[in-house]
Amino acid sequence: MKLNKINLLISKSTMTEEFFAPTSRVISFDVFDTVVTRLVGAPSSVFLLLGRRLSLSGKIQCSPAAFYEHRIEAERRSKRIAYPYDVTLETIYHELSAALGMSEKDAEVLADFERHLETELICAIPEMHNHVEYARTRCGRIVFLSDMYLSSPFIQSRLADIGLFRKGDTCYVSCETESSKRNGDSFRNMANREAVSLGEILHVGDNYSADILAARNSGVNTKHYQHAHLNRYEKILETYSVTTDGLTSVMAGASRMTRLSVDAPTPIQAALRDLSAGVIAPVLSGYVLWLLRRAKSLGLTRLYFVSRDGQILLDIARRMSQKIAGLDIEFSYFYGSRQALRIANLREIDDEALAWILRRTGERSVRSYLARVALTPEDIRASLLEAGLLERDWSKPLSEKSHKALSEVLVRGHPAELILRRAADAKELLIRYAQQEGMLDAGEWGIVDTCGRGQMLSALADLVVEEGAVPPTTFYFQLMQGGEQSGKNCQREAYFCDESRQRGYIKIIPDLTNVIEIACSGDHGLVQGYSEKENRVLPVLSADQNTAAIEAGLGLLRESCATFVDNLFLDPDAVHIWADSRAASADLIKKLWFTPERWEARAWGAMPVETDHAGLSVRPLARPFTASDMVMTLLRFRLPPGGRLWPQGSLAASSEHYTYIMRIGIRLGRRLKALSKR
Repeated sequence: MKLNKINLLISKSTMTEEFFAPTSRVISFDVFDTVVTRLVGAPSSVFLLLGRRLSLSGKIQCSPAAFYEHRIEAERRSKRIAYPYDVTLETIYHELSAALGMSEKDAEVLADFERHLETELICAIPEMHNHVEYARTRCGRIVFLSDMYLSSPFIQSRLADIGLFRKGDTCYVSCETESSKRNGDSFRNMANREAVSLGEILHVGDNYSADILAARNSGVNTKHYQHAHLNRYEKILETYSVTTDGLTSVMAGASRMTRLSVDAPTPIQAALRDLSAGVIAPVLSGYVLWLLRRAKSLGLTRLYFVSRDGQILLDIARRMSQKIAGLDIEFSYFYGSRQALRIANLREIDDEALAWILRRTGERSVRSYLARVALTPEDIRASLLEAGLLERDWSKPLSEKSHKALSEVLVRGHPAELILRRAADAKELLIRYAQQEGMLDAGEWGIVDTCGRGQMLSALADLVVEEGAVPPTTFYFQLMQGGEQSGKNCQREAYFCDESRQRGYIKIIPDLTNVIEIACSGDHGLVQGYSEKENRVLPVLSADQNTAAIEAGLGLLRESCATFVDNLFLDPDAVHIWADSRAASADLIKKLWFTPERWEARAWGAMPVETDHAGLSVRPLARPFTASDMVMTLLRFRLPPGGRLWPQGSLAASSEHYTYIMRIGIRLGRRLKALSKR
């Protein structure tokens, strides 16, 4: 972390020195999206939030969406009437008063509401503090120049509040100077007032037409700054701003502030930060907001976030709870896993138990299957050898014949007895751990997971309810096909989709589970079981650290998500914080999955996927294809195994030449397959 801060300071210092022309006597900065931005996506979304605040306070009779449209149209009409000059906020609200059927005096009250909301939403672009300060020490004359309806005293006050405006600086606003940057008048007016030639001015701005082309045509030196423009994910969020009553717009604003705040020196790190802020954080935040709403509605007093997926969700929930009043809910982290919880609920080695133990996922070896029931092949060596399962094959994928032989070994004699003894020990420790963590206390409670069929939390619920616990509600991001409709000792609810009930956003991408579980990677190893130490039950972890995820950038993902939530504007008087943002989440996930950019594919593709419940099989989601992969694709007309988890990611991360040729090979394969069916 300290190294990252040092890199940030060095990179910003170097960038600042290169930012300004050496001959400038005056350095002017555009204001919005250059030195400051707002905690919403598009500037017009301020009116949507304002409409909600005015509606809830009884100041207007129309809906927030209607006010939003009226406010935009009033500004458009005012500017058309005043052309070529700009208009003030007061002029706009005088025009708006007719549309809303109110007096001009009442409309002035609404204008004050807008100023107050702007004050709450305006924030400094972090790196511009360095640029403005460097410019001030270099030439001493700083001007803030804006084509805007807000007054210069208001803008100066906001800039001063966030440490950008100092005594001796100047602010010119088009609505007061009767000039515009777009036709060059603002630059000529500034030169006259500052008593310098146009060539002695350097102007920094984000709008290429007004801040760059118009300034250059006037003879002003320019520097284009466009980091605060919305990226492709933030634009998606903004398109849903009206249907979510502003929620996805403040998500777009939080994503932008995260991009502008979190240091990421390399292209891969920058890509991981941006997709974490623009995709992962909004998707997970939407889930957590739903969790909080449901927990409040159901009267839950405690929420347990099950490891490891629950680690980042717990952090988001705690940060959000500080922003939302009236949430009297205790949040806890519960160490658990399929392996640790399912074995504790094992009563006999029947067909259902065998189906779980020998479910074909991941490594599919004797060692991986036995790990699910806390055994190693060495524990039942004699029985395995007697069944023809030789030691040299214990870590290899099982054939169908060997798979059947293993199932016969596990249902009889010493192996079955050993499994049930381990299960009894696991049950005792799990119950004590649950009691220690308060699951058996009075009061309604819930458990949070991400993706699955529901059996893991059902097993936990069965055990604790038998011991006297109140039946919990279990929450999932995605309930997958194959689980029971509901557990006998818990009520299940799914946020994004429930495949068994055919509800929600089903099959938006081939494997949603991989995306969500990668996003929710924990920083510690898999929970293998529990042990007792000094009268406390503690989790037994496969490793203290999840090294593969940490090395792939888990820390940066977590930092980006935390920064996103910290910048998320969650005032319920201005934003419908319980709005359904799933449609936006679906579009974000599809955009990342199907059309990743090169550095995004390399960053997200490097994240590890655990394809085995025991955590024995781990590999990257996607890797760039090699020359040998290209040859294999042309020979077999299909992608090699290493590129099948996320084919679009592997193709995007690869050399353009490889990608082009491999796409041809895939198309040929599809055509040949289609011809063979005729």
